[in-house]
Amino acid sequence: MWKLALLFSVTALIVMTVPAIFLTRGTSSADVDTVSGTVRYTGGGVDLPMGACVEVVLVDVTGDDALAIALGRQVIEDAGTLPVDFQIPYQTDRLTPGGAHEIWVAVRHQGELLYTTTSDIELNRSVSDIEVAVAPLAMP
Repeated sequence: MWKLALLFSVTALIVMTVPAIFLTRGTSSADVDTVSGTVRYTGGGVDLPMGACVEVVLVDVTGDDALAIALGRQVIEDAGTLPVDFQIPYQTDRLTPGGAHEIWVAVRHQGELLYTTTSDIELNRSVSDIEVAVAPLAMP
């Protein structure tokens, strides 16, 4: 089980970080929408280590080949505590019509993954007030 969680976290790190380079292109405000909500620890509030960051990514998981495509993301530096609010802008024309879109979260400190999303959050278009639960990785 822990190997699957580790594989998911490494894959998520690559999928969430590499496409971010392409998300810096300029867009007109007419074709941008947002997804917003709150990242919460499954056990309630939690203090994070100083310097911890929370990365929240909107991904398209429509493809059959298990390749997720990052559509937008927000990195919250020095988050301090959970819960923390997020807001992810994305280009509406990048959504796959009738596709599967999810929110993935990674909470890191000094490059170490501390918490990650515990379940898939499926989305359609603009959504607000999403509750995304995170939990620590299961260790061997």
